[in-house]
Amino acid sequence: MPLSDIEKDFDKNNIKNRRKSKYQDYKLMKESFPYLKGEPHGNFLYAMLCFIYDGYTNIQRLKEKMKTLFISTTKQLVIEEEDIEEYIQLAKREELVIQKDKNLIELTKKGKKLTEVSYANNLTSSHYLKYFFSERTVMIASTVILIVLSFLKILIGFQLGSQAMLTEGIENLTDLVKIAIIVIIAFKLKKERMASGIIILLMFFTGGTLIWSGIESLLYPNVIIPTVQAFIISILSMILNIGMLFLKGMVGRISGNLALLSDSKDSQLNAMISGGVIIGLIFAIFKFFFVDALVGIVIALFIFKEGIEILREITRSEEEFDISEVQVYGDHIYDNRLTAYILGSIRREELSEEKLIQRFEEGLKFGRQYYKGFADFFYDKLDGATARKHLNKLINDGYIKYMGKSLVFTQKGLKAFYKAKTREYKERMNNVDVGYHFKTQHLYCIVFIVLLIFVILFATEINQFFLSL
Repeated sequence: MPLSDIEKDFDKNNIKNRRKSKYQDYKLMKESFPYLKGEPHGNFLYAMLCFIYDGYTNIQRLKEKMKTLFISTTKQLVIEEEDIEEYIQLAKREELVIQKDKNLIELTKKGKKLTEVSYANNLTSSHYLKYFFSERTVMIASTVILIVLSFLKILIGFQLGSQAMLTEGIENLTDLVKIAIIVIIAFKLKKERMASGIIILLMFFTGGTLIWSGIESLLYPNVIIPTVQAFIISILSMILNIGMLFLKGMVGRISGNLALLSDSKDSQLNAMISGGVIIGLIFAIFKFFFVDALVGIVIALFIFKEGIEILREITRSEEEFDISEVQVYGDHIYDNRLTAYILGSIRREELSEEKLIQRFEEGLKFGRQYYKGFADFFYDKLDGATARKHLNKLINDGYIKYMGKSLVFTQKGLKAFYKAKTREYKERMNNVDVGYHFKTQHLYCIVFIVLLIFVILFATEINQFFLSL
């Protein structure tokens, strides 16, 4: 029975049953997989077990198929010969496989159980991941974040008597109009270009307002009173907006929704404004009030640049329009993985362009088959044409060139390969589970929490200190 038969019987009842048996399944995965504390979606040992389960028991054939594999949830460039030998060794150690002879390998009873459990785990995780990367989730999250930030800014504005904070809170409430535009015009009426255009025009309005208020502040300087509350709310606003710009960008790319891609630019704008407020507050402590205005003007100019680029794309004719030309921060996941896969494949063996694309398509098919949503984060338009376009970009940027029909590194490409390889080995080292041990990150987290509590408890005293400078 192939693994795909498990998916045929997979429904909501299976998910409920898996919740009950999750501890036993997790324990088996944690004991058997040495990476990522037992999670199957981030390691290739799981893929090897899947291939063997589906009949690729000839070791040479198994290696050929595994070398093509592509998934988005790892920094590992490609699977090398020695990697597969490592997986076979680990699988033998954990009694997951048995090698019949030099060329034949099979799963043990424990190996079959682990493969089925891990596959079901990926099905369950992908089920919830798909909800997370959905347009509905983005709209709900955007609405909640705007309401929370507006409430906090208005509340703190009243407490401190800060007109600027009150104004910012009310402006956040007006951003709910953008959500209504996306829901009604883009989702209901299917007029994505129109919705995107309106969002960009609203961004231009915000940029114009920033320039006007910035020039006014330079001509008639205002005293800015830095407070602990203003710092905290600005930092929180920046973090939430950075999270939303990635989520909107990812979901917009996955769904092909132009309005969401444009709205991710708006979240980028809000994150930059919050960052600008923080910079202005820091300089205000030392009485350099003009810095806040200058930062605002610089941000406004960046807004106009980004907005004009998007408008240039959405005003093209239907035949010329290419949504992939609208770049957002979420694209880096696919760009980095495609770059790593292409560089790693060329470094591993001599390949023509057609052979490379063919291998990528086969590897992506296997990735989607075994890793589900973790292979491409549900980006259906990720295909051979996307990989070819990315390859051409790497050639134009001077990382790769042709030598006859074969693809080879330039010096720039070789350096990029070793840089990516360094990150890969660092991640693989960190992902090896050797049991709990105290990490430097834990110390940073404890120090941050202690400092945050200290700042909140002594906010009044710190505000008075700012005023005394």
